Amino acid sequence: MRKKIRQVLLPCSILLLSHTGALAQDVGVLHLRPLHLELPATWTFDGSKRPIEGRGPEGEKVLISIMRKRTGAASEPMPTAKETAQGFAQGPMGELALKGGKAVVRPVSEFPVQEGKAGYSAGSETSSMLGRKSYFVQYLLAAPGVIIYLTFEGKGEALPAMQRFDAFFNTQRWDE
Repeated sequence: MRKKIRQVLLPCSILLLSHTGALAQDVGVLHLRPLHLELPATWTFDGSKRPIEGRGPEGEKVLISIMRKRTGAASEPMPTAKETAQGFAQGPMGELALKGGKAVVRPVSEFPVQEGKAGYSAGSETSSMLGRKSYFVQYLLAAPGVIIYLTFEGKGEALPAMQRFDAFFNTQRWDE
């Protein structure tokens, strides 16, 4: 199965939300130029939606937003993608982890990325009255000129889910 995602542009402050070049292949590589992640081939993606929507084999859902620095933006100095990502990680990302009374199981923290890039993750979960758990996991990756924000939601405990998703991010490759 090969799914090419068409180009969609949406202005977003000084950044541009874009789904340019996202591609899921049988080999299990999700191309989010300039980032590439290895995922099981059982994941499916719909690039016609904003943000990109994906479904995993266990019913989990991922939303992917790609923000690129707008070409020809204002001539005044703008924050770098890393600075913008750090600001988002220190503010809204933590707030989203707590939203709706979720219990934070991994506070916003940095994770390893290639030099010159930034990566953050956070995880939280809720329990229903019947004791069923659901999770909300966030990843934010930044490189010069681009920020990629992914959220995963599904049923079950957050920590085991995060271990699976962390494995995806350990495969990250970036175009230089």
